[in-house]
Amino acid sequence: MKIQTRLQIRLSLPTGGLSNKIGVPTMRPRLVSVSSSYRADTPLSEAGLTIGRDAANTIQLEDPSVSSRHCVIVCDGGRFTLKDRNSTNGTFVNGKAAAEVDLKHGDEIQIGHVRFCFLLEEEKAPRPKVAIEDREAGDLISSATVHLSPRDSSYLRKNVRLEGSAALERRARDLSVLVRLNSELHDIADIPSLQSVLLDRIFETIPAENGVILLGETTDRLVSGASQARDPSRPLYVSRTILQEAMTSGCAVLRNDLLGAANSSVSLRSAGLQSVLCVPLTVTGVPTGVLYLSTTNPATPFDEQHLELVVAVAGIGALALEHARYVDWLEVENTELSHQVSLQHGMIGENPAMKKVYESIARIAPTDSAALVLGESGTGKELAARAIHNNSRRLNGPFVAVNCGAVVDTLFASQLFGYVRGAFTGADQDHKGFIEEADGGTLFLDELGDLPLHCQAALLRVLDEGKVQRVGSSREIEVDVRLVSATNRLLTEEIKKGGFRADLYFRMGLPVQLPPLRERLDDIPLLTAFFLQKYKSQTQRELGSTHPETIRVLQQYSWPGNVRELGRAIRWAVVFGTSDRLRPEDLPPEILQKAGHVSSAVPKLGEALQSFEKQAICRALEETRGNVVDAARLLGREPNYLQRRISKLNLREDLEKIRGIGLR
Repeated sequence: MKIQTRLQIRLSLPTGGLSNKIGVPTMRPRLVSVSSSYRADTPLSEAGLTIGRDAANTIQLEDPSVSSRHCVIVCDGGRFTLKDRNSTNGTFVNGKAAAEVDLKHGDEIQIGHVRFCFLLEEEKAPRPKVAIEDREAGDLISSATVHLSPRDSSYLRKNVRLEGSAALERRARDLSVLVRLNSELHDIADIPSLQSVLLDRIFETIPAENGVILLGETTDRLVSGASQARDPSRPLYVSRTILQEAMTSGCAVLRNDLLGAANSSVSLRSAGLQSVLCVPLTVTGVPTGVLYLSTTNPATPFDEQHLELVVAVAGIGALALEHARYVDWLEVENTELSHQVSLQHGMIGENPAMKKVYESIARIAPTDSAALVLGESGTGKELAARAIHNNSRRLNGPFVAVNCGAVVDTLFASQLFGYVRGAFTGADQDHKGFIEEADGGTLFLDELGDLPLHCQAALLRVLDEGKVQRVGSSREIEVDVRLVSATNRLLTEEIKKGGFRADLYFRMGLPVQLPPLRERLDDIPLLTAFFLQKYKSQTQRELGSTHPETIRVLQQYSWPGNVRELGRAIRWAVVFGTSDRLRPEDLPPEILQKAGHVSSAVPKLGEALQSFEKQAICRALEETRGNVVDAARLLGREPNYLQRRISKLNLREDLEKIRGIGLR
C-alpha cells in the first residue's frame, strides 16, 4: 500500500517565459522548502509573497495547523520582512516565535509542519530551469521508440547470457554502480540527498547531459525534485508526451533521433536534443514520479542497456524515496501524538475550545518564546502558565508566580528586580528579586495589567538584553528567564488609556486564549465530578454521583466567576447538602435564583428549614469575615443564640476547614 504524505506544497511560480515550469531557477532571494517530500523553491519579488492554507496565497500549505492567512513576506528597499498575520499557531524563525522580523540569509522559517530556508545568495552550482513542453507532434512517439517494462530489465532477470569481453566489462561496471548505490541509499534519510545521489550515480555510467527527477502521480502535478545539467544556464526541456507515455504505461521509454521526428516542437529542435530516456518511479505499481534524462550529443546516444540500467536504478531509488517520505510522514504524526499524549496541563475539559488551548500550549511550550495567557478571572490562567512551564525544557527550573495586583506599587521595583544593601531604608542586606529567582526557569506575572508603569520600561530591557539591575546597584546581572504573563484586561484598551506600554505589549509573546465557562457548558459534568472528588472528604456523608437535575441547573447558570465559582458552588453543596447525592437545592441560593430553578422534589419541612438556616448563617459569617456579633446583627438575632445554632448545626468545624474563617 502506498503511503501518501498529507502535506502538499503548491507554488505559484512567476509568469512569463516558458510554459508549465516545474523547476524554479535559482534566484536571489528565494524561499526553499526543506522538510516537505516535494522539495521546491519560489523566488521573492518586490511584491513579496503570502503563505497560508487558503488557495489565494502565493504558497498554499494544506496543513490543518496552518491558518488561512498565516504570514506574509514583504520587500522594502531590498529588505525582506516576515510578518505573522495573527495566525493561530504562530510563525517561527530559527526556533523562536516571530510577529515581525527582518530575514537574513540562511534563516529557517517554520509554518505548521513545514520548514523553509530563506536564501539571499547564489549557490555555487545553480540548478537549471526545467520546463515541460506541450506543443509536440502526435508521431513523436513512433515505432523507433523502445519501451521496457521494469520486470523485463536484464539486471532484474535470472540467467542472462552475455557474449564478448566488452559486454561483460560494461555489465560488471553497471552492477558495481548498482551495488554501491544500494549501499549508499541505506545511509541517507533525507529526500534531497537521495535524489542527488541517484543523479550522481546515473551520470557516472550514462552519457547524459541533463537529468531531472520529477515527483508526483500525474503529469499535471509533477514537481522538480532534483536536476543536473552540463550547462545550468540553458533550460532543461521535458517532453510532456514522453512523460505521459511512461507514466500511463508504467514502462520505461527510450527515444533516439528526436530531431528526425516529423513536426517535432520548436523548443525541442532549438534545444538540439538527440536522445531522451524516461523511466517511471513506481512503488507497488503506483507512479510516484519519473526519472528523465536527455543528451544533445549524436555520438553517444542512449542504447537499450542504458535503458535497462536506469530501470534498475529507478527501482532502487523509488523504494528509497517512498521510504523517506513515509518516515517524514511518521515524524509528523509522532509529533502530533506526542503533543497530545505527553502534554501535562492539569486542566479539565473536552470542549473544542479547550482542545484548541491544549494544542496552543503544546506548540508554544517547547519554544522559548514569551507567552501571554488571556481570559476572564477564574478560567485557569495560572494552570495554563504552569502547563507551558511543565512541558518546556525549563521543567526542572523554578516557576516563580507573582501577582502584580498584590504587591504594593512603591515596593514593586525592589521586589521584581531585587535590591542591594543600603538602597533604601530597611535594606540591610542584598536581596534577589523575582526575576533572579526565576533564572533558568519561568517567571509568571499574573494580573499583568496591574504592573506599575515605572517597572514596565525596566522589564522591557530585561526581556531585550537578558540582564537585570538591582535597585541601588550599577552592576548588571545576566539572567535566563522565560516570561509567561496573564491578564483578564484588554491590554489594547489599557495602551490607549496610557496605563500600559505598547512596546512591552508586543514583547509579551504568543497568546493563549482561555474560554469562559459559559462557552463550554458541556464540560460542567466533568468539572463537577472533579470538584466532588476533591471536596467529598470534607463531609461525613457518603456521596454518590451528582443528580442529573443538578447538572441541568448548573448548565443554565452564566458563571461570571467561571471555573473558580463552580468549584466554590460544589464545595458549598458538599458541606451544606443533606442527601447522598448533590441535588439542586444544595447549591448556593444565587445560582438557583439566576438559573430560575424550581425543585421538582418536595423536601421534608424540617430538612428544608435546616438547610435554609445553614445557608443563611454561612452567608452572614462570610459577609462579616467570621465575626459572630456582626453576623447576628445581620440575621436579627442575639450573638449567644447564633453561637448555639452554630454548635447545634455543626457549622464551626466545616466553616474553619473550607473557608479558613476563624469565629470571633
